[in-house]
Amino acid sequence: MIAADYPSKARPRRKRLAAIVAAVVVVGIGVWATFTLKSQHSTPDGWTWARISWRAQLFARKAEGAIPEFSWRELWFMMHSRGGFGLEGVVNQGVSLDGTLLNPYATDDDLQRGAGIFRERCMVCHGKEGTGGHAPRLNRSGYSHGESDFAIYKTVRDGIPRTGMAAVAMSPKERWQVVGYVRTLQLAASIKNTEQLPSVDIQVSSEQIRTAGSRPDQWLTYSGSLDGRRFAPLTEITPENVARLRVRWVHQFDAPESYGSESTPIVVDGVLFTTEPPNDVVALDAKSGKVRWRYRRNLPDKLPTESVHGGTRGLAVLGKLLFLGGLDGVLVAIDANNGSVIWQTTVAKSSDNYSMSGAPLIVNGSVVVGVAGGEYGINGFLAAYDAQTGRQQWRFNTVPGPGEFGHDTWKNDAWRTGGGATWVTGSYDPSLDLLYWGIGNPSPPYNGDVRPGDNLFTDSILALHASSGKLAWYFQFTPHDIHDWDATETPILADISIKGVVRRVVCIANRNGFYYVLDRATGEFLVGVPFVEQNWANGLDSAGRPVLSASAGFSSSGRLTRPGAVGGTNWQNAAFDPKGGLIFIPATEGAGIFTKSPHPRHGDHGLFEGSAGANEPSTPVVRALDAATGAKKWERWDTPLPSFECSGLLATGGGLVFGASGGFVFAIDSATGLEQWRVFLGGDTYAAPITFNLDGRQVILVSAGRVLFEFGL
Repeated sequence: MIAADYPSKARPRRKRLAAIVAAVVVVGIGVWATFTLKSQHSTPDGWTWARISWRAQLFARKAEGAIPEFSWRELWFMMHSRGGFGLEGVVNQGVSLDGTLLNPYATDDDLQRGAGIFRERCMVCHGKEGTGGHAPRLNRSGYSHGESDFAIYKTVRDGIPRTGMAAVAMSPKERWQVVGYVRTLQLAASIKNTEQLPSVDIQVSSEQIRTAGSRPDQWLTYSGSLDGRRFAPLTEITPENVARLRVRWVHQFDAPESYGSESTPIVVDGVLFTTEPPNDVVALDAKSGKVRWRYRRNLPDKLPTESVHGGTRGLAVLGKLLFLGGLDGVLVAIDANNGSVIWQTTVAKSSDNYSMSGAPLIVNGSVVVGVAGGEYGINGFLAAYDAQTGRQQWRFNTVPGPGEFGHDTWKNDAWRTGGGATWVTGSYDPSLDLLYWGIGNPSPPYNGDVRPGDNLFTDSILALHASSGKLAWYFQFTPHDIHDWDATETPILADISIKGVVRRVVCIANRNGFYYVLDRATGEFLVGVPFVEQNWANGLDSAGRPVLSASAGFSSSGRLTRPGAVGGTNWQNAAFDPKGGLIFIPATEGAGIFTKSPHPRHGDHGLFEGSAGANEPSTPVVRALDAATGAKKWERWDTPLPSFECSGLLATGGGLVFGASGGFVFAIDSATGLEQWRVFLGGDTYAAPITFNLDGRQVILVSAGRVLFEFGL
């Protein structure tokens, strides 16, 4: 047996020893601060002791073995250095070392010294100015072993096993000076590579965001416009000429082979911004596909695996800033003109099983973000941050705690691990100042016995007052969900005639298999009909609540339920054509066998599922519905595919619906449902196509695998 299987008497002693060491460290830092800070005309006591406190906590963690990456000598050196290397973020914000380390040894004197050390120790292998030779060139991005300051430092210090890169004998200061110099090599090469591209000055106003979709040469939000329609009024590409589309350029993502892109690009003034899996950002010239700049974000070793699968799904833009929701739970503001970080703030800690995979949404100068991790027992929320400073403005908890409205819908204290993730981007109506956002499944998703009640606000749509984050109304599609039917689909806002009256509505094809139309000012239920085959409900009552059938529950022997856990649709977006009044849905026909476990528990990789849902092979189908009634107008079937291997949809004024499935990109006549164009691209096809005008000509962008394609006539 392994000793760790038995209670260890040594553990309390180790903890006591760590506490003693930490106390000694606190005293030592206090003595150091007393003399050092006084000699530097120290600021008031609150500032001084705050600085002492986080350093002491960091040393205490080191004493407990929590920071093995640095020796005591290295950590002491870093604590004495100007700015403390940004390590305060490790203590106060839970940011990883990769995400927080800031090298202060980048002054002109430091860089000059770093260049001298590089010539003496590194040039013989890596070449003059890092251009390569016996070893890889360093004047580039994309180092195999990471290119954060921390990763480069570790490589210099430790070498790379089983290669010619040996550890280099240097002091900590000399290593950091070399890191700073290597950074200048990368920057110089990046500037040289982009010299032939015309300069741009990205500036996107709040008014441009409010009217996004009105300019044919831009794609400014995740959905193209704030109303979630994924509709572009461009008319150049039509059913008659779409077959003449040809590839204009191809961009290979600098991403791990196991990732396929789920990202929707942003297009501003001829520059295309997109995320590269899993969590990087690249700026491309829209005419040529050439790289303008690239931002890399190093991630902690351990992240909720389900949240990382397809990387982040997009960006937001306001002013000169791009906003990235990091898979590590950090919101990052990046200069759109050069890729430098302006600010970053921790939204939620990845160590608590949170992640962020959705694209942020800009609303009145605020950056609204949601969180992922619903299968890992998180408590979901939405939050808004000031776009200029990163300061949190409001937060709405999607699993209400004690004293909050809806808390009584959770029993047995199940709210503490209630789920309710907010992992897909919502929509916004400026005329009502209401933000609409879909909420994910409860946790554990397949075992409702441990969480009696309706479990608000899971599987719901929320309408929040965007200025305050206060609840205006909600509608729950699947009370007490036990089939993992998230309601995270992007809401579509439309003005349509219902029973002879034009109504301002929200249209949603829900994962539970029903299509809904709600009044977007009040949340009143107007329409609810199935859009895929389903057997879990006998229908919806007058308020839109499902009337459950015998197939709705679980059994110990397994019960066949339609749709399965994949759902009638998933996170991939629907599209709306206002001219034809049609909703186009990337639907899935399928079923699942749901089996109740007698001993529900946490699953592999930290998943908090509680039971099992086995899916039968599913078949993707594009369905066109009358937006006002949900009546089916046409459908186009595809071959059976693994779940998630299809994209969202794009509707255009030229009478086409674009999408991708099973490695193919296709175009369908929006009036008839007849396929007009199909090209095999290879690779997984998750991300929806977008379209915009470039030099007055309409182009189509679509991803497949690790490649981004631009098509034009």
